[in-house]
Amino acid sequence: MGHLFRYSGTNYDIWSDGYAPFLTDHKHGFHNLLISVNCRLGDLEVTEFALLDTGAPWSVIDADTAKILGGQLGPFTGSIDLITWRGRFKGGLHPLRITLLAEKDCGSDLSIEGTVFVSEEWDGPIVLGFHGFLERIRIALDPGLTDGQQIFFFGKIK
Repeated sequence: MGHLFRYSGTNYDIWSDGYAPFLTDHKHGFHNLLISVNCRLGDLEVTEFALLDTGAPWSVIDADTAKILGGQLGPFTGSIDLITWRGRFKGGLHPLRITLLAEKDCGSDLSIEGTVFVSEEWDGPIVLGFHGFLERIRIALDPGLTDGQQIFFFGKIK
């Protein structure tokens, strides 16, 4: 497996910084994450499998995770009501660095200064959504030929 390329009009340029397996139908507590990818929030040593949701308007973390992040979670930038498949949630937007983790020998990790929605009411999984995160990167999913061969490619928009 290698990096992905795009045609720039004169040559082919590598656009993926790294890649890693992704999980399908991953159980996370009471939740079933259709597509989950390994990431790190801020500088936490623990990594998390987060729901990759291209249809989610914002990335989402719960209030307990926000407390653990402490000062790594940036200042409040605005309040919104987020309507999800689980209902309506009140909360606020905050800047946060999110790092997508490359598999060993599969390129490099990709850190993005993103924006997350934090809600006291949210008890679901970490969600990586469009505004403030996915809109800032390139991604591709290769479902593979057999189970266990799913690959998530990611790269910085240059």
